[in-house]
Amino acid sequence: MAGRKQRKPDSPRAPTPAEALGIAAHEIKGGLGPLGLTLELAERRLAAGQPIPPEDLAFARAQVRRLSRLVNDLLDVTEVDLGTLPVRAAPGDVAAAAREAADTFRRGHARAVALELPPAPVPATFDPDRLAQVLLNLLDNAAKYAPPPSAITLAVAPSSPAGGARVEVRDEGPGLAPDAAAAIFDRFVRARAPGDGTHGLGLGLYLCRTIVEHHGGRIGVDSPPGCGCTFWLELPAP
Repeated sequence: MAGRKQRKPDSPRAPTPAEALGIAAHEIKGGLGPLGLTLELAERRLAAGQPIPPEDLAFARAQVRRLSRLVNDLLDVTEVDLGTLPVRAAPGDVAAAAREAADTFRRGHARAVALELPPAPVPATFDPDRLAQVLLNLLDNAAKYAPPPSAITLAVAPSSPAGGARVEVRDEGPGLAPDAAAAIFDRFVRARAPGDGTHGLGLGLYLCRTIVEHHGGRIGVDSPPGCGCTFWLELPAP
């Protein structure tokens, strides 16, 4: 993925509860500051009878989405720890779910996603809301580490003649080192180091793995250095 350093994740060990709270507080505070400043400047413009620049509104919306994602990730991890994470799987068309996730991603990011979908439905057993959460997380991750003009591709195909689905999210960045790829789905492990300009708690891919495994599926990443990343998941047949 673009800009990733070929290095080990900073700390594969799980933080203590106090460290985890500190990480979460730092990320949320880091998002609230710029959001508050943007809203303050917007209020001043309104009071002066001036228009609010569209880019300021877009920035505010993006910050709200990011903070909402952080809070939702924390809530989901709590559900995982309690053994109460809801996954309501039922037969469905993974190709249709992928198309909807790509549309949602485009609206939120103004970023193109190339779709590779078969003409026929791809049936599998999955929770539509949880699958959307996984796909949007993988697309967000690709956009974060492979900025334009790098392409992002979302592909769906049957995983076997007996049924089930394989989904891939591909980017064109430099990829991950093997040691980083081995730990990337662990809790609180991030693809890049703190202070590199990216944000996150290191929970997104951990939750992706947990959700897919709750479906009885598999998830992984193929990432030859210098050749981009392909995050893939497989879901069981109906």
